[in-house]
Amino acid sequence: MRYRSVNQIIFAVTLSAVGVLLLLMNIGVISLEIKEVFVVIYPFILLAAGAHSLLSCMLRKNRSGMFPGLFLIVFSLLLIMDRLAIIEFSVMDIWKLWPLFLIFIGINILLKRDRFKIHFEQEFPADIYEKNKDMAENKVINISKYDSPQPLKNIRGFSIGDVDFKQPNWSLEPMDLYTMIGDYFIDFSKAFIPEKETPVIVRGWIGDVKMIIPENIPVMIQSSINIGDIRIFDQKTGDINRSLHYKSPGYDEASRKLKIAVQVKIGSIRIDKV
Repeated sequence: MRYRSVNQIIFAVTLSAVGVLLLLMNIGVISLEIKEVFVVIYPFILLAAGAHSLLSCMLRKNRSGMFPGLFLIVFSLLLIMDRLAIIEFSVMDIWKLWPLFLIFIGINILLKRDRFKIHFEQEFPADIYEKNKDMAENKVINISKYDSPQPLKNIRGFSIGDVDFKQPNWSLEPMDLYTMIGDYFIDFSKAFIPEKETPVIVRGWIGDVKMIIPENIPVMIQSSINIGDIRIFDQKTGDINRSLHYKSPGYDEASRKLKIAVQVKIGSIRIDKV
């Protein structure tokens, strides 16, 4: 009932604002052509849509979904201020609002108090995780039994936060790691590496990736980055939209080896030997 009442209030306010504007036009207080009417009215419609989206997320306690509503509110308010001759702002200036994304992420990190909960019941194919991303939005990933002839992987999903594997004698298993924002540190020299080819996939939007590889373990590495630099042992690259590949001599014949794939949008990739 409360959610419906909020919708009714927003609709009523928008309808009233449009009605007042049309009334002022009809009685000659303001004189606008049809095109000008649309130019004046649509910021108020965007404002109502943004307020509706924001209030809906607040009622559902969905903090991660508030950004579109906040963005629409700021954008529409700037357009309204332009119509009132307070500032100069047009639709084409929307690109200037990209820092709002960084502000929202920073505030979200500061206000985030809960921790991620990840439950593993049994391994299952990596593509099954892609079908259950909605569970990651609740920060609880339940991995249940799944019968399939496909190769099995451990899936560890995060939204924001650092990931590290550096404890002594940690057990390495096939992994597919993903974060939106955060750093990775994986020390394979401290891991128990099984006698087989072990795939490790690391993906992220923003963050640094650092790995340490034992000298006696053959590796095949595929890495790519949109903005940043990559260094794999004595090879390196940088600038924009770069990729770097490496394959150890004798990799195909080795029984114990690592197959690593790293993909980052913005950040850096460092892989060293010890």
